[in-house]
Amino acid sequence: MAMGQVTRPGPRVSVAPDILDAIIEALRGPFRLRVRYSQDTKKRILEPHGVLLGHRTYLAARDPAKADEVRNFRIDLIHEAETLNESFKLQDGFTIADYAAHAFGVWQDPAQFGEVVWRFRPDAAARAAGFQFHPRQTLEHQPDGSLIVRFHAAGWLEMVWHLYQWGDKVEVIVPAELRAMVEGYRRSDFAAMP
Repeated sequence: MAMGQVTRPGPRVSVAPDILDAIIEALRGPFRLRVRYSQDTKKRILEPHGVLLGHRTYLAARDPAKADEVRNFRIDLIHEAETLNESFKLQDGFTIADYAAHAFGVWQDPAQFGEVVWRFRPDAAARAAGFQFHPRQTLEHQPDGSLIVRFHAAGWLEMVWHLYQWGDKVEVIVPAELRAMVEGYRRSDFAAMP
């Protein structure tokens, strides 16, 4: 009954309950999952390793017919899902927490993975210190009252979406490519911070 008093407001992608049920059953095994994904006409077999929740919900899974690494599959683009009575061995050493920590949000892009450094102005430092931007972040309070946040991750577009909300109260120090994406959009007229 208490969960009936909890909701997540705001826009989100719809996910079919029967697709989620098949994924949950497959994760319990672990069992392989036969899916029709995106615009594919042929079904593929996936080996589910976990689920990432965000603006979109992703299935972290291996597609053994294509590659050995775990990749993201948008759950809203899975049109059919059937749990198979075929177990498999999870990728050695895989944890969903470690996998998720490679990204700021849910997008995994190995070419973007690296150090990220943001500097929050003194008037935003206390608010920023209350955020967990990344599970492996470090916070460095500066003598001028500003706050430096450091972590290693990929997913610059998701970072930009978040940073935009802070207006001119945050500056990207590293990487230069992310700084270039944000620089022209740092506004000073936002009435509130996240």
